[in-house]
Amino acid sequence: MEALRLIKTARHALAEARQVPDVLGEARQAALLTEAVGARLAESEDEELTGLGQQLSEAGAHAAVCLDRSAAGGGPVSGGRAGRLTELGDLGPTLGALDELLREVGETLVVLACGADTESLYWTCIDGVDAMSECTDVTARLRKAADRGGGVERTALGGAEPERAGGGSPLLVVRLGPPGEGGPTEEERVPDYRVPGAAGASEVSMSAG
Repeated sequence: MEALRLIKTARHALAEARQVPDVLGEARQAALLTEAVGARLAESEDEELTGLGQQLSEAGAHAAVCLDRSAAGGGPVSGGRAGRLTELGDLGPTLGALDELLREVGETLVVLACGADTESLYWTCIDGVDAMSECTDVTARLRKAADRGGGVERTALGGAEPERAGGGSPLLVVRLGPPGEGGPTEEERVPDYRVPGAAGASEVSMSAG
């Protein structure tokens, strides 16, 4: 299956996930798909794309490891999408969509970290955010390399904001203390947290069960 279709499916599945184990599982699936896309790029005849593809594959694998301990505790995640990847397709739109997926995963993990009721969940989310940020950094370099190499037109998918679709701005992460260790006060907390991308921006209730 073409990478772009798999990435779109992953974004939809992440937006639809409601329980914490499901969200973490989808985040891990996104990491594994990133690893698979990177591995395909590493087979490119272009030397720059080959090197960056290898870096993306390693970054995706690292992110999957960071999320593995919690994903293992949940139910099976639908799909195994990385194993269904057969071709990259048009590189510009594919990398643009992957960038959006990685950012959405990072934002969702920040939401979970803010509401984490255990240190284990908190640190899993924080480690995942750091790992996803590394993936987005490599993806941004890949998009620039693809533009230089083939004049690939920049494409924003899924209603992405133009400045974000450009692959430039890094994910802003606010470091919070783990549960019970001087976290934000009630006044500092955002009144409600919502999973990015949820239909109609409706409030989503996350539970560990």
